[in-house]
Amino acid sequence: MSRARARARDTCTCTILLLLACAAPAFADDDFAGATIIYARAGSLYRADPRGKGETEIAKLPAKTAVRALRTDAAGKVLLADLDGVWQWMPLDGSTAQLAPLPCADGPAQLAEDGACVFCRTEHHSQIVNLTTGRATEIDVPAPGARLAGLPPDRKLVWADAGGVWTAPPARPKQATKVAPEAPLRGFLPSPDGTRALGVYADEVYVDTHKKATANVLMGFRLDGQGARRKAIETGVPVEWSHDSQWVLVQDRANACLVRATGGEYKCWKGYTAGSISPDGKFALVFGGRPGSAKKPAPPPPPPGEREGEDLPPPPPDVEMPLPVGPLALYRVRLEGSPYTETPALVAKIVDGAAVWVPGSK
Repeated sequence: MSRARARARDTCTCTILLLLACAAPAFADDDFAGATIIYARAGSLYRADPRGKGETEIAKLPAKTAVRALRTDAAGKVLLADLDGVWQWMPLDGSTAQLAPLPCADGPAQLAEDGACVFCRTEHHSQIVNLTTGRATEIDVPAPGARLAGLPPDRKLVWADAGGVWTAPPARPKQATKVAPEAPLRGFLPSPDGTRALGVYADEVYVDTHKKATANVLMGFRLDGQGARRKAIETGVPVEWSHDSQWVLVQDRANACLVRATGGEYKCWKGYTAGSISPDGKFALVFGGRPGSAKKPAPPPPPPGEREGEDLPPPPPDVEMPLPVGPLALYRVRLEGSPYTETPALVAKIVDGAAVWVPGSK
């Protein structure tokens, strides 16, 4: 082969490789680490991959049941479900297709990161329910906003009350350590590892270039005894932490947002409602209108105390984000890329309730 022909061949090869490199996505959409998603539709719970492929029914629900929340642990072993205010659970190993009721009252419930137990409340007290034995142990801490953080042997309770924010061993809540001097007004959401939290506090914001006014602002803070706060998204409502405690899924009025826990980076999708976040914060599930439907879902209402002209006492610190009303579809969004050039990817055209991102088995 002549030198000229060899140079031409090499130049052509390099050009083709360059074109392929430019055409390839910067972040592969199939990098889901074995994850699946679970969502509600037509009286059942379904499981699929994060593209919506391979859909399988995993449980039937009681007739006319609203699925208000779905949650899972860091390893994707257990599903926790709020069905019209009744908390139920099931293992995700395929051993059963039946949700089992928990002795929890209507209100917040939180699944431990290893899926071993649930923290919730009855009508009279807080409790930890062991999912293996079914045993419920009464705990003398307020349930709203509380969390079982970390893994054994370093598991701890994190909660807020009128005296501040506290942590303690679950078996010895009286041995509490104050980790922040002031509790938030609402929206208290500790991280899975118990090192940080978000919450809404009264603060000042600029209403024009030179004028400030008092407003309720979402802030992040470390649980280090000092509790120095940093503004997050002003009107945001925290929905869910990533299991690695680095990212938070936030609802900012009619926008779903992924926010770095330490601040400085976020991405929002206008007209969508936050659903669930992946373990590393790279992806999220959001709700939006159904393709081809003339009727669009109404955005979720603002939390109590945020409506214009409303004069109400501060709500409890764990007000949850309601789902929008209307015909819903489920979409997948990703942190990388531009929200202006990349639209959310349709996962399920019809959903009737909550959804959750289930981590792949480790």
